[in-house]
Amino acid sequence: MVRTDSFHHYNDGRGRRRVYVNGYEVSHVKWCDTDEGIAIYCPLPLRLKRPGSDEVYTRRLTGVVTVEKVE
Repeated sequence: MVRTDSFHHYNDGRGRRRVYVNGYEVSHVKWCDTDEGIAIYCPLPLRLKRPGSDEVYTRRLTGVVTVEKVE
């Protein structure tokens, strides 16, 4: 698997980060790609895609995606 520095996943082992889309901070981001300008996040309140499913409902944001490491 090729690892790029532009792809960030909530469980990739690189620590906590803040994600911004078009200058606005977005919380509960599952993954994002800064080169592609895509961020997938879980809006609150969390809910399932369909009853009986284990998949959480997500939304897609596009634009200028930036990531900063939280110390």
